[in-house]
Formats: sequence, C-alpha cells, structure tokens
Amino acid sequence: MGYSLRAIATETARAAVIPPVSGTRRIPRLRVAGTPLRGFTLVELLVVIGIIAVLVGILLPALGRARERARRTNCLSNLRTLGQSMFMYANAHKDRLPNGNPVGVYTDYTSANWVMVAFTAQYVREPRVFWCPSDSDPPPAQITSADPLLPDSARTSYEFYCLYWPPEQGPLLTRLKGQAPLAWDLDGAEPSSPIQNHGNKGGNVVFADGHAEWQDAPLWDGPNWASPAATFYP
Repeated sequence: MGYSLRAIATETARAAVIPPVSGTRRIPRLRVAGTPLRGFTLVELLVVIGIIAVLVGILLPALGRARERARRTNCLSNLRTLGQSMFMYANAHKDRLPNGNPVGVYTDYTSANWVMVAFTAQYVREPRVFWCPSDSDPPPAQITSADPLLPDSARTSYEFYCLYWPPEQGPLLTRLKGQAPLAWDLDGAEPSSPIQNHGNKGGNVVFADGHAEWQDAPLWDGPNWASPAATFYP
C-alpha cells in the first residue's frame, strides 16, 4: 500500500476537526491513542460534596416543615369532625355535651371513661379521629377509655372541655355562645410534656361554633387550657 503511517494519522486528525455538513450524521471524534482520560481532582470532588451538603441542609428543614403543616391540617380536620359529633350529641341530649360526672364533681376518672366510650360508639365510630398525625403514640384501634396515658383512649391526642364540668353546671352548648373551645391538642401550651402533639408552641382548637384553628401557646389560658376556656368555666 502507498500510504505511510504518518499520512494516515494526519488524515484521521483532519477528519476529527471538520464540522459536519448540515443534514449529515455527526461522526464521533477519535481519541488519539495514548491520551489519558481526565478525571475529577480531589478539590473538585470536595467542592461538589460541599454543595450537596449545603443543599441537603437547606431542603431537609423545609421538607420537615411541609410535613408538619400537612399533619396540622389533618389534625384540624379531626377536631372539626369531633366538634360536629358533639353538636349531634347535644341535639340528642337537650343541649348537653358529653359529661358523666356525679353531681358536684368537676372531674371523675370512671365517668370520663364510660361517657367517652359511649360517645364514640354512637357519634364518632372511627377511632382514628381521636389521633393527631403528629402524635408519636399509635392511633387507637378502638376506644376503651379516656385515659390519655393508655392506648386506645379517646384522649390519645385531644382534650375535651366538657369532661371538667359538674353536671348541674352543664356544659350546655348554647351557653358557650359559639366562642368557648370544645376540644384541643393535649398540653399545647405546656413548656415540656411527653404527650404533646406539635411541641410547646401551641395547638389546634375546635370551638363551639364549629370552626377550628391553630392557637399559639401564649394565647392559651393554661398549659392544657385553650382560650377562652376560663371565660366560660364555672
């Protein structure tokens, strides 16, 4: 053959730099034998890792806040459902809200248990309504008590205003004037509590007019007493 190795190499190099004609397939450039592939340097790798770490540090808290907002929304929905159930109870019990305390007694453990179990069976039906998605405790499979420290409790996540009244004082729904709280996140304003749902910054509250909203901790009447509970309490 009349071609030298030098001529072949020259023609190959020319073909690698000639731009493709419009409408034709691009021919991949050939790497000259012996040319090493360039990889990332250690400095470049460290820079990339640093950028990724910064992005993760920015995104993770934002994702956590988004998840908590979603859980708060579900919590509000649960409290609205409980409020509607208490309206139905009051309509069927001459305006009285669930309360089984003996006369002259403001709170009674046994009475709270049976009245909340009966309330659930007749007006709520779904035990998970008593559970806030931010609560670290498991959701109840059934309601068997009103003890917040026991599983399967009507007070797994929420407190109920009506359980703290002597029966001769009510509570009557109409006397709450659509303003008093009916139920709320347990220990929403307690500085430190193992049964809080959303930490100590506040909690969700459902009111006697049926609406539910977030209430910041400084607005509460007490650590486990949403505002304006004190205004209507006997």
